[in-house]
Amino acid sequence: MCGEIKTIKSKPRIHLRFYLAYKLLNSLFLGVSLGTIFTIYTPLSPKIYSIGGIALAFGAWCLTFFYTKILKEKPYKVILLGIELIPFFYILAFLAFPHTFLGAILVYILYQITFIFGDYLGRAETLIFSKRRILSALDKRKQIGYLLGLGIAFLFYAFLESQNIMQKEVQIYKIHFLLFLLQCCVFFTIFYAFKKRKNVRFKSRLSQSF
Repeated sequence: MCGEIKTIKSKPRIHLRFYLAYKLLNSLFLGVSLGTIFTIYTPLSPKIYSIGGIALAFGAWCLTFFYTKILKEKPYKVILLGIELIPFFYILAFLAFPHTFLGAILVYILYQITFIFGDYLGRAETLIFSKRRILSALDKRKQIGYLLGLGIAFLFYAFLESQNIMQKEVQIYKIHFLLFLLQCCVFFTIFYAFKKRKNVRFKSRLSQSF
């Protein structure tokens, strides 16, 4: 993409540079948090996953009836900002009720709520960022962030083990403080990307990545 890259023409505009940073940090958060779920969900019985799966599928199905109204830039921004608030709640829920049934079920329910919007967010993003090179850049940031997150999690756990902190429950509890800081960065980047401004353009350095 030569020359300069403009934000989406419809108002309010999206700050592409910060949105790219958001995609990277969001995936980094997912990479760091991946291993925590297996320990957090230990108190839950298998039938809860079945109930959760049914609720997830039903919720996502119901959401499709509103696509004609919400597959637009403005609803996408509002919904995505709301979705990015949810991780704060399940991080705090776990820190308040670590390794208990209550903490596990709260985290599970909040995760399922975010998953309901998964298909919608993907489709809306594709429609809003319709240029192939921008979509390619978004997915590159996503994969890089995920790999970095997995690497950071590995190093974090390795450091704890070097300090003789071997109990996995303690390790998972401690990494949630890192996750909270990461989610603050995630929310800042998406909030700033959606902040209304005039005549935002992206030149030289950003365009070279395409």
